[in-house]
This record gives sequence, structure tokens and C-alpha cells, in this order.
Amino acid sequence: MSILEHSARTEQDLPLRYPFALGDLGRLPPLIRWAQKHRPVCPVAMPSGDRVWMLTRKNDIAQVFADPRFSRNLAAPGTPRIAGDDLTTIGRGLFNLDPPDHTRVKQVVSPYFTRRATQKHLPLIRERAGSLLEEMAAGPNPTDLVTAYAARLQLIVMREILGVPPELHDAHERLFPTCASILAGPEATGNETDEIKRFVAAVIEVRRRRPALDDPLGALLKAVDTGVITEEEMFGTAFVLFFTGSDAVVAPTTTGSMILMLHRKQLDECLGDPRLWPCAAEEVLRYYHNGVLGFPVVATEDVELHGQVIRRGEAVVASMQAATWDPAHVNSPEKFNIHRKTDAAATFGAGPHYCLGSQFSRVYLRAALSSLFERFPTLYLAVDEHHVPWRNDVIFVRPVCLPVAW
Repeated sequence: MSILEHSARTEQDLPLRYPFALGDLGRLPPLIRWAQKHRPVCPVAMPSGDRVWMLTRKNDIAQVFADPRFSRNLAAPGTPRIAGDDLTTIGRGLFNLDPPDHTRVKQVVSPYFTRRATQKHLPLIRERAGSLLEEMAAGPNPTDLVTAYAARLQLIVMREILGVPPELHDAHERLFPTCASILAGPEATGNETDEIKRFVAAVIEVRRRRPALDDPLGALLKAVDTGVITEEEMFGTAFVLFFTGSDAVVAPTTTGSMILMLHRKQLDECLGDPRLWPCAAEEVLRYYHNGVLGFPVVATEDVELHGQVIRRGEAVVASMQAATWDPAHVNSPEKFNIHRKTDAAATFGAGPHYCLGSQFSRVYLRAALSSLFERFPTLYLAVDEHHVPWRNDVIFVRPVCLPVAW
């Protein structure tokens, strides 16, 4: 179906129903591109049964996310959700707080996610990547890059950064990356959330019995002891760190590897000039946000935008990939180009909830991609790119597997 045919049909078929069919090779869904042009405040029906308003223009997203009339306090029963009892139900964590409480809690962990602090993780990422790539070289050829590298690297690096005790490594590997479908229903969504809650509680229990570590979780535990944050705020923020440090990291490593293999000339430029790797990572983050829609913000009073009144209690979701593909701000956004002057900042949101891990994501992705291709400069897709299987029913969409050979 062409985009024009899509346009004619969706005019009569609102609200749109999420999840959306992805574009070719996992690109921005055609329905989002249609909404960006024709319905900047577009009604969408979520798998939870809730109806929300979707924003797809960069300026609108930045405006709403900075507007104090919209709240991220999503823990209250009855709050509109994507799929059910997901991470937005975790009370008073960093994810669900508004300023000034959000500012107070964020200041506890933000020193660990500055540009300078995240640069310190480069040796760790490169060392762990190198070990995995040597295992990959000694294993089957072709292989699945997700299971051999992208998912395993994330697990190893994040459990070291977040201080997962060794006796809980098996549980960490069993739970992450998460895989529940947003279409699985409220029971499955709630069960996965509960499993992660039990894991986080176990990590906290063990960490409290041992000497304090200078890491994000150690800082949260210290902040509880000194009365800076509450127990609930500590737990909710720890939960968010584990969740967002999982799928959100695996997805760009996988899609970034794929898109570079499909743009061999640009990949060869990076291999010839390592100074281009940060540019490549930035363009990957712009091109593939991987989270098709972000989590909701809720209007605390009636707000009008583009002639549409968003009523008090109604939720707004945003497509960050639409923001980084907004033709009003990006020339030929559908073209992958590591030499762009446009950065990927919009992929990390806007306002007080601008992504805490934005600098870490850049450092991690640059190291993961450069390590991979410097070890395997001839790496190529072992299947036709149109035969790579994708899932659009998970929060962070990505290929299910990525067969590669060298």
C-alpha cells in the first residue's frame, strides 16, 4: 500500500492502532510520516485499550515536554498506558517524577552519566567487546550478531556499571534483554514487570550487605541513608536504570551494525579514519531511534495544540524518530549519511526528562561499532536485507536476529 493510499484510508480510520507496521528495513513507520504531515496531534489507540494523542513534529515535542502543564507522574491507577502494568507503574522513580522532585533524584545519579564520566567506560566496553569478538571469530560462520555480540555485550557491560553481584548474574541474563510483546496482554506485561522488580530488590538487598561501591546504585543507596531521597525513589530509579540499560542499548548496536553493512562506502570511511566513528554513531541514533513511541505524559489541565484540545487527564506520546526525521529540520532524513551536520539530540527527548543516558549511549555505541568492524572489516549480512526478521511489538524495535558472515 502506498503512502497516498495509506493517507486516504487513515482519514476515515482514526484513531490509528499501535503498534504500527515498520518502514522498509525497520525505518520510520509510514503511518508516522503520514501523521507528521497531515495530523500533527493524532489520536492513537494503544494495546492497553487507552487512547492517547501522538506528536510527530520536533518543535511540538520539545514544546510539550518542556510544558509544566504535562506531567510524568504515571504511577496513579487509571493513568493511560501503552500495554498495561509496565515500568510506568513503578512509583516515584526517576521516570515518574516531575520537578522539583525529579531534579532532586536525578542529581544523585547524573554525575555518573556526564560526558566525562561515560568516557571512563570506554576501556571496559572495548575490552569486553574484544573478548566477545574473539569468541565469535572462533565460533560458527555465519552467526547471529544479536546473540553472539549485541545482546551479550550489553549484559556484561551494564552489570559491571550497575554493580550486579556475581551470584545474580544468571538472573540478570535470564531477564535481560526483556522480550515481552506489548500485545501479550496486561497479565504478561505485569508478570515481566514483577520479575524485574524482584530482581532489582535482590540486587539492592545484596548490595546493602556489602561495602559501598562508587557507581549509580551505590549513590542511590547512599542518598537514601542520608535522607536525600526516599526508599521508593531509590527503588524506582534503580528499576529504570536496569530497564533502560537493556533493550535500549541492544537495539542501536544491532540496527547500527546492519545499516553500516548496507552502506559499505561510509563504513570503509570510518575504518580508514577512526575520527568518523562518533559521526557514525550519531547518525545511527538519528536514523533509528528504535523506540517507535515514547512513554506518555499526562495533561494536568486543558491544553490546545494545532487546534486540538488535549483535555485534562489525557495522555500524549511522542515519536522521537519522527523528530529526527522531521523534514522541517533535517534534509532528506530517509538517507543515512554519517557526514551530516545535524546531530541526534532530539532522539533523547526534551525538557526535564531529557535522557539521562544520552552521553553513555553515544560512547557505548561508538565503542561497540568500532570494535566490531575493526575486528571484522569484511563483515556482511548473510541474508538478503529484506529477509532480516523484525519485531514491531516490543518497546524497542530491532531485528530478532541478524545473520552475518565474514
